[in-house]
Amino acid sequence: MACLLPPTGPDAFRRFTPESLAEIEKQIIKEKAEKERKSHVEAVEEEEAKPSGNLEAGKPLPFIYGDPPPEIIADPIEDLDPFYSAKKTFIVISKGKTIYRFNAESACYLLSPFNPIRRGAIKILIHSYPF
Repeated sequence: MACLLPPTGPDAFRRFTPESLAEIEKQIIKEKAEKERKSHVEAVEEEEAKPSGNLEAGKPLPFIYGDPPPEIIADPIEDLDPFYSAKKTFIVISKGKTIYRFNAESACYLLSPFNPIRRGAIKILIHSYPF
């Protein structure tokens, strides 16, 4: 039986890698195919999934996840919210445990989420003054 709750603790934090992005793209394709199949069978009204209020951007990381490992602070990690499992997003957690959510599409059609310039800009953005 599948667990309905997301993993908690330090095991929940996985780095955002090109493989993670490929898995998200596969999930998007799978969901589109499933929606098309359902729309052809019959129009059944289903409740739309909603993002978790505890994992909104700008809010502190919930206590259930514990303290994030220091090596992932200010680095892109996979989104913790199951709502975003099929959306091209990743999150970054600051030193103050604040969640920042970013789009995984290429910025300005040039800078992928793995580009060092973009990663540097994200680190500058999330660190509050004074350093």
